[in-house]
Amino acid sequence: MTPETRHQLRSLDRALLALIDERARLLASVAATDPGRKPAVDDMLRRHEGLFPAQGIAEVFEAIDRHSASFAQERG
Repeated sequence: MTPETRHQLRSLDRALLALIDERARLLASVAATDPGRKPAVDDMLRRHEGLFPAQGIAEVFEAIDRHSASFAQERG
């Protein structure tokens, strides 16, 4: 791996972590049973045309949602 690639990956990883934290913060203020949450993600994944498989992205969102729910309980 080149130093430039390593630097780009580190930058992307930091950005991903910041976005995951922001998503968790927002999810902590929304009920887990909110009827709009899952359909919005499902619609986005149906339209996804990127390289990363939609099922893999769905698993990432599910993990974020699951851990955000426990985070909200701890804060609550």
